[in-house]
Amino acid sequence: MARNDITDKVIKTGLQNKQYNSGWDKIYAKKASHEWLKEMDGDVVIYDADGWDNEVTMDTPIKYNDFMDRLCRSTIRYKNL
Repeated sequence: MARNDITDKVIKTGLQNKQYNSGWDKIYAKKASHEWLKEMDGDVVIYDADGWDNEVTMDTPIKYNDFMDRLCRSTIRYKNL
């Protein structure tokens, strides 16, 4: 078993939790833009989808970072403001 050199405690890997799964999704998962939008609790309305084009539509699976980049280039409104 592996031990921490300083504390001498056993090093063990914990179980996956919701935070781990959410982080993994945001880094590696590819989802359609409307699915990423649902995860924002429906607080955002896209008025002009300038970030999307003919090659990448709202239905094209993309990574979270790509979604956020495209969202920043679009005209949006927050519902709760």
